[in-house]
Amino acid sequence: MRRRRFVGYLLGAGALLPLAFFRKGNLHAASAYGPQVPLSQLSTPWSFVEVEFTKQIKTQRGLKPSTFPGYIVRLPDAVGERLGLTHGLYAISRICPHEGCPINFYGRRTDIPYPLADEFPTPLLICTCHQSVFDPAQGGKVLSGPAPRPPWTFDFVVEKGNVIIKELEPGGEKWG
Repeated sequence: MRRRRFVGYLLGAGALLPLAFFRKGNLHAASAYGPQVPLSQLSTPWSFVEVEFTKQIKTQRGLKPSTFPGYIVRLPDAVGERLGLTHGLYAISRICPHEGCPINFYGRRTDIPYPLADEFPTPLLICTCHQSVFDPAQGGKVLSGPAPRPPWTFDFVVEKGNVIIKELEPGGEKWG
């Protein structure tokens, strides 16, 4: 009888082990589900990388995956410290909050496709559809144009030398 009970315990434990394994796997997957960018690609001030973040959004037909393009920009140390940014990184959606057009990063004035009314001392983010201009050195402040607010930001972590996008600021999925 004892032997039979012992075997039953072993079989019961054997059935539970895979469940524990899958549970641990799901938790691990949840901590690293966005795009990963090596921090080494963002080693100099004003370097930037394009990313795409996919998340499930609610629609009338249920949940569907939607992709949101974005940038991760390395700001100069003094600017990053002033803004309280992790590793001096500014991670934003490239979708303009005005009407959903793409936002582009311009490191040099000569690359901007139209003349600006004012000169700005830092690289800019510009929506070329309606000419909203955002300053990453001021946390995405709207400098001109019809945009009602700065671009939506991404929450991220830095793990093992990689920047991992974890979530889009609430409201940013409006254009998804």
